Amino acid sequence: MNSKTNIREPVVQGLFYPASKDSLLKMISKMINFADSILREDAKLFGLISPHAGYVYSGSCAAFGYKLLKNLNFDTIIIIGPAHSAYIDGASVWSKGGFKTPLGIAQIDEEISNLLISENSRINNSIVPHIEEHSIEVQIPFLQFVLKNNFKIVPIVMGNQTLEYSKIVANSISDILNRFSEKRFLIIASSDLSHYHSSEVAQRLDNAVVDRIRNLDIEGLNEIIEEGKGEACGIGPILVLLFLCKNFNVNIVEILNLTNSGEISGDKTRVVGYLSAAFYKK
Repeated sequence: MNSKTNIREPVVQGLFYPASKDSLLKMISKMINFADSILREDAKLFGLISPHAGYVYSGSCAAFGYKLLKNLNFDTIIIIGPAHSAYIDGASVWSKGGFKTPLGIAQIDEEISNLLISENSRINNSIVPHIEEHSIEVQIPFLQFVLKNNFKIVPIVMGNQTLEYSKIVANSISDILNRFSEKRFLIIASSDLSHYHSSEVAQRLDNAVVDRIRNLDIEGLNEIIEEGKGEACGIGPILVLLFLCKNFNVNIVEILNLTNSGEISGDKTRVVGYLSAAFYKK
């Protein structure tokens, strides 16, 4: 991090995605062109679920969602990811400066970020959970590629991913969306699905999660996660998105792509599941 400018430096460039601007642009362009998803014309895009592994494994899946954003404009993208690298009992917002990638700097929507922090005592502005976290960082180059306007971001890392806390975060975001109704928002829930099972087991677990998501079944989704009948490392961000869908009468869900790392690596014995899904409001 650059402490003078509050710019978060990229930590997984060269690992999860190319460090070279040209190589990154070529990679994303190829994945976006390959994706065959089409934006609905009868409804307004509200949010996405997008995976957050290395682009070699999950980038093609993520591209199905990001292709929908081409030629769209958003003022603020709220990106919610799980905390992988630091313990946090709650959620943390990076509230100043921006996130740097090889494609430039995505500026923070400081007004929205600071309102979330000031109005909810269980949301803080600690930068610690963000410094080494990849779940938000990997979403940003896709946004920089497909969105040509000067969008801003609100990066939220969740440590507490319970149903109850997810509802708290969703209600705080709902208040913001209602208050700033003139702004164009997009919600991105960053999550992979099952981890390190055989492809056969992963498909069973992932299909169970996807069925609940497709039906906007918040309680059912939480139940299968708690019972081990489904897995999602970013269950909190997904639940937040589903609660927001409920709060804003978002009732159209499109499963754009469901796959796993075994389809890329060829190793079907120990895979990670990936989902790209879009949420629309009539």
